[in-house]
Amino acid sequence: MNNLLEEFHYRAGQLLPELISIRHKLHQYPELSFQEKETSSFIGSVLASWGIPFQSGFAGYGLTGVLNGGATGSGLVALRADMDALPIHEETGLDFSSRNSGVMHACGHDVHMTCLLGAIRLLDIMKLKWGGRVQFIFQPGEEKLPGGASLMLAEGIFHSELPQVIIGQHVQPGMKVGEVGLCPGQAMASCDELYISITGRGGHAAMPHLANNPITAGSKLVHRIQELLPAINEEKIPSLISIGKFNTVGGATNVIPEIVHLEGTFRCMDEGLREKVHKGLEELCNELAAEFDAKVHLNLVKGYPCLHNNLKASEVFFELAKAYPGIETVAELPPRMTSEDFAFYSQIVPAVFYRLGTGFSSNVHTAQFIVNEDAVAIGSGLMAALACRFLLNV
Repeated sequence: MNNLLEEFHYRAGQLLPELISIRHKLHQYPELSFQEKETSSFIGSVLASWGIPFQSGFAGYGLTGVLNGGATGSGLVALRADMDALPIHEETGLDFSSRNSGVMHACGHDVHMTCLLGAIRLLDIMKLKWGGRVQFIFQPGEEKLPGGASLMLAEGIFHSELPQVIIGQHVQPGMKVGEVGLCPGQAMASCDELYISITGRGGHAAMPHLANNPITAGSKLVHRIQELLPAINEEKIPSLISIGKFNTVGGATNVIPEIVHLEGTFRCMDEGLREKVHKGLEELCNELAAEFDAKVHLNLVKGYPCLHNNLKASEVFFELAKAYPGIETVAELPPRMTSEDFAFYSQIVPAVFYRLGTGFSSNVHTAQFIVNEDAVAIGSGLMAALACRFLLNV
């Protein structure tokens, strides 16, 4: 086992200059969710130059392929990376900064793609030393509902055979290079979007008795929404509802508007509680409509489910990561209220979604986010080694 891990570590270091060059190209030309045409083309050209067969066109611009090991063995393991960038104007000052104005790989998806390419290259170079099959998935649209994962699954990405495990990783600023971490069990929250409109009756602000102020109704609703979770969350499962937007259509200091719009997010770590809250929100809106004699419309957009790290697979991750050269710290991480469409895979396949330390930086989703590129070697080698471990080759 250790000899194979040492070789993955050594060869990943040798590949690092090439992988950094690939990462720079991906970083310079980021593309928004479901618009990853050139990104997909570039990844395809890299795979083709290595002689790796693949299929493209999944969920728009997704790619997938299968590597076959040359040693005795069986089984199928999947590796996934997301491809899309964010609508952020980069302010890092790097010489390979984004050349697509207003678009940036501010969540590290360029690193994710590079590490997966590195893992593919390592597995192909060392294919006589492992057996079984490894499916690789380059997935579009992680940052935008309904999520590229759900679409690729609906399009039959796994055909008639589910992998025995699927592995994904995410950059983590604040964790040093050489540190990785994972949260066993429920690791990331579900994510739903709330869009509520309340229609009352507008009028002169000095004569409120002749109007039906939707702002008053909306304010009541915000307060009652905040009371909803404590009332039904008896087990105190981590969850939250945040209203982030409250706008009128029209209105002024002396005008009562006719319509207000509310928008918010609901995050939850339990699918049962999630359904209860959905029902509770509908009931609140119906009650408010009757109380204020107003029209209340709730558009609840169901987003990503909870991300679950399989407990047995998590144990394998911890064991392998602690033995992998170059990794100094393996942390058991707490759950996060952020969400990820990798969760769709975790609902049907045992999943491992871990954090890769990329050094200290501004947080993800900011214009100043950077990574220490030494992490690319660790991310590539560890992902390849995990695939072999789950195929029982190490």
